[in-house]
Amino acid sequence: MMLQLSFITTTKHQIKQDDTTKSIEKLKDILVVIKRQKLTQTTLAKNFYRMYKYLYIQAASGSRAEDMLRSMHLVVYDKELKKTLLKMSAMISQSNDVHKSLLYLRSQFKNDDGDVLISILESIAISGLSKDAFLRLDHMLFQKYLSQLRKDTQKIKQTYFISVVFFVIAASGVILVPLMDQMLLSANIIFK
Repeated sequence: MMLQLSFITTTKHQIKQDDTTKSIEKLKDILVVIKRQKLTQTTLAKNFYRMYKYLYIQAASGSRAEDMLRSMHLVVYDKELKKTLLKMSAMISQSNDVHKSLLYLRSQFKNDDGDVLISILESIAISGLSKDAFLRLDHMLFQKYLSQLRKDTQKIKQTYFISVVFFVIAASGVILVPLMDQMLLSANIIFK
């Protein structure tokens, strides 16, 4: 009877550990998804203007939609975004099916900026986009690009400021601790 109770207790403890492990793994997966969405959103915001300018120049020069989409990965510097666009380019090269590759992009970019990008790419693929439409988007996207740069600059300024404050505190400590020690020794000698 005692052996059965210990087996049941051990089994319950093992089940609790398994549930805890599964919960931790699910939480890690959720955090990875959230981090990826955040990364994708900031990455898209940083590269939006560059991609649109590239598309505008290509459309103005009379390039075909497939060629523009196939070579769009060349203007992006972010590794993850470049990898995604390169995969889209490979899909277009293999099957010449732009809609299938745009569906792939839609599954990768599930935010507002991604929807805007994909809708513009779809309109380019279907009918081409006029210069007037690009010019209207140009101002809006440039402002968005500048605001993203301002956010990044502000974060860098905050980081530098905090670093300088900590350095000043550490340097002050290095200078003031021996000085205070000498002052206390002098005061003890004088008042003895």
